Amino acid sequence: MTKCHATTVACAALISLSFNAAGQDSESVAPTVRDGSPQPGAKATIRHPGSTTARQGGVGPQSSVAVPAGAAAVRSPGTTSPPQPGTSARDAASQTQLDALQAPVLDRVNYYRALAGLPPVAAEPRLLQAAQSHSSYLDSANQMGHYEDKKTNPYYTGNSPFDRIDAARYDYAEAGEVVARQPSSHPAAAVDALMSAVYHRFIILSPDFVQAGPGVALKAHQGTDELNVTVDFGAETLPPLPPPSVLTVYPADTQIGIPIDFDPAEESPNPMPGHTLVGYPISIQVDARHAFAVESFELYEVAPNTPRRALEAKLLTHAVDAETPAHAAALIPVSPLASSTIHEVVFSGSVNGVPVSMTWQFATAPEQTVTMSFASPTVAPGGKQQVTLDGLDSEKGPYYLCYAPARLVKSLVHETETQIAMTTTTDCDPNSSCQVSVSASYRSCAKPFAGGTFTIAQ
Repeated sequence: MTKCHATTVACAALISLSFNAAGQDSESVAPTVRDGSPQPGAKATIRHPGSTTARQGGVGPQSSVAVPAGAAAVRSPGTTSPPQPGTSARDAASQTQLDALQAPVLDRVNYYRALAGLPPVAAEPRLLQAAQSHSSYLDSANQMGHYEDKKTNPYYTGNSPFDRIDAARYDYAEAGEVVARQPSSHPAAAVDALMSAVYHRFIILSPDFVQAGPGVALKAHQGTDELNVTVDFGAETLPPLPPPSVLTVYPADTQIGIPIDFDPAEESPNPMPGHTLVGYPISIQVDARHAFAVESFELYEVAPNTPRRALEAKLLTHAVDAETPAHAAALIPVSPLASSTIHEVVFSGSVNGVPVSMTWQFATAPEQTVTMSFASPTVAPGGKQQVTLDGLDSEKGPYYLCYAPARLVKSLVHETETQIAMTTTTDCDPNSSCQVSVSASYRSCAKPFAGGTFTIAQ
């Protein structure tokens, strides 16, 4: 259900967000003295989260996720074939080849832009060069953020996003950058994480970007993986200005399967300091070239035959939060949303002084339980155990099967995505029993979604 009102132009409910940073790239704190920054009035600054509050920016865990001591992990094969570069209309149009890691990033970006009613961004070779160099730098330097300080690093191409895009000779009218580090081998998962992070979502769904370059570095170590993803956006010529009545919202009207929560500590800057787990952010904005004002912005939980219930949420506007651009606003629920529930959003404000209002609904994803079972609670030393996962969501990509202690498992083979064969060692004391713990996680061995134990005994 969507209700929109504007006094001059019909209101369109687009499913997205857009962003022009309120601050300047030159205000950000870099690890070293920045070189090559744009001079005031010379060129638009490159937008990125953290530019207005002296933060490095980025999305990912506070520290790298590692396999616990004494444990091991094996990645599942996944159920989808890796994308082949140069096979989509996007690549044919741009004549820019993307590899099997870069292509799913841009495809996922354009998936969200399509939900938003926005045109896709086309792969651009100079932005691709800048982004890939930065992801490779972050991977090799074990860093996250928008700035580089190791000039001797072979992937160093500039301290700031401006330096790197300028070095690639991309003559932009507007440009932006997002970065993420994720303990995963699934590039699309990094884009999902960026979309959950409201400041980064603003940039991904900006309507004034028409080109992009995705850079991806994947590091594998002892069965775990870590992705460093950079997406540089730009426009050499700005697209036509949308009507002021176009309100861009996310989640979209009638959209289903929305996540229920978000960990704000994984976004830098943190939009909800002092909170550990909050509800999925809701956003609204207009094109940055319009003046935007919020009168009210409210979130409700809707159930059949009962009055709607107002949910407590933090309102982010530029007046109270420097990282929220002047043409946008966001609601972040202070608690995770209920699963399998319809939520209603009610907004009123003005664009260029013209009153606008909008009401829309979305539904959260059902609670999905994955169970792990074993063919037998006990196996003999050197014997075989069959592990089965039921309820697995294949759309989330490959997962990791973690086990401990590793010395008690001789081999682990994924016969299918949900059927795993484990062969035990003979290291268990024959006069006692040994327990093997097994868990499944999308983030190396952190935050498992299923698990169990079995025993090795004579």
